[in-house]
Amino acid sequence: MVSADPGAGKFSAVLGCGGLPSTRALIHAPWSASKVATALRCPRLFYFKYVEKLKEPEVMPEARIGKAVHAAIEKVLQGAPVAEAAALARADLPDDQEQARFDQLGTGIGPFAEKILQFRRRRRVQRQLVEYSLAVREDMTSTQFYSGDAFYRGILDVAYLYDEESAAVIDHKTGIRYPGARIDDQMESYAVLAALSFRNVRRLWLGIHWVAERAVEWKPAIEPAEINGRLVPGLLDNVEAAALAVSDGPRTNPGYQCERCGYRSVCPASREQRYEPVEYYEYEDDD
Repeated sequence: MVSADPGAGKFSAVLGCGGLPSTRALIHAPWSASKVATALRCPRLFYFKYVEKLKEPEVMPEARIGKAVHAAIEKVLQGAPVAEAAALARADLPDDQEQARFDQLGTGIGPFAEKILQFRRRRRVQRQLVEYSLAVREDMTSTQFYSGDAFYRGILDVAYLYDEESAAVIDHKTGIRYPGARIDDQMESYAVLAALSFRNVRRLWLGIHWVAERAVEWKPAIEPAEINGRLVPGLLDNVEAAALAVSDGPRTNPGYQCERCGYRSVCPASREQRYEPVEYYEYEDDD
């Protein structure tokens, strides 16, 4: 069972013995939001990436473009001019089509930087944390990202500590913004990591930066009761579900996602999904 620290009124997680991860979950630690999602989506993909540690044979264009946009935003937040940061990131893309898509998305970098500048002027920002690594142990206490006792970890795109007891975490998204899109398990896991690592914080804000839309979508502030009562148990439940999904080996789960999988060239199920045999029949004329 998870409960709040009754004295401090800050973010904390106190786990009873019933809330500790199972041995099955600990075997594949450290976990992350992407690792959990991979296990639930396709156990075979999980084994390729996290058990066999096979290098991705094919990197999807969307992944390359997204990585380049993230790199450019990171440099701008650290003080580089927008044009310079964009040019450096763009140069890593292999063809004109990907560079053109980067250019479309890149038009939103400057406006985002200006929004952040205004935010920092309005708030008493104490620290800006770019590409900041966080991790917690199995008992939900903070530890180092690469520590051997890390149970769950993640990297925040950018976070701000301000107004003495507040924090804001922003995640960049280069994909399509769907109407009514919610903060997904990834963002909620970042909330847990940030809340349990920034010990002086009493209120946490989550924002999604939709790069193509030039918009930052903010969600209501998260208080300690929500972290302890919903998000921490939800994170542990997701890990347990992922561990169960991969517990009986590298099963395949073919589907529409195979077309965007970087391991499709080495996955038999993916090849069958993409190249179904076509059977031809000869029909006699009725007349």
